[in-house]
Amino acid sequence: MKDWSPDELQKNLEAGSKVFLKLWKKGCGACKLSIPALERIEAADTHGLKFGQICTDDHPEILEISESHVLPVFFVFADKQMRGHLEGFKGI
Repeated sequence: MKDWSPDELQKNLEAGSKVFLKLWKKGCGACKLSIPALERIEAADTHGLKFGQICTDDHPEILEISESHVLPVFFVFADKQMRGHLEGFKGI
């Protein structure tokens, strides 16, 4: 999963890309626990999703835009619109 800036996210959305986005924070245990599951999801993707993650330590403004304060938080975008999101990670 690539590290993105909010600008990179915006470019992908404007291009109409299907996007899977993770917002995370350094030192967040649940954020770290999600890594293996997300690697499997990315490897198994058959929908042409672009996977990116934004660190909220580096880009705190993204939390205001997302309207979420639970981390990690995951979003799926298609056709320039958010199609779903999930807050938190409990493992699989």
